[in-house]
Amino acid sequence: MSEEIVRNELLPFNDWSEERIAQGRKKCTSRTKKYVDDPRVDFITEKIPLKFIKKYFYGDGFEGADSPEELQRVINGIFRKEVSEDRGFYVHFGDFKEEK
Repeated sequence: MSEEIVRNELLPFNDWSEERIAQGRKKCTSRTKKYVDDPRVDFITEKIPLKFIKKYFYGDGFEGADSPEELQRVINGIFRKEVSEDRGFYVHFGDFKEEK
């Protein structure tokens, strides 16, 4: 399977994420594609299973959720279906408050 790469676009965020970014709670975001040209991104992982993201990256300073279950609900809402814990995501780390 080839990597899905997005060029010349900033990562889009929903209202839930924008609120946590503004609060300084969200420093990473999990995506099915790599946004390689977003200047706010410092590092992108290879694909990581959602179960790992929920266990280690759900909270403040990472995804910004209050619990792994909240993160699962947010992701399910984005995809409008139950997302498998085995699904892989690229985790983008950075400061998303404003463009650099």
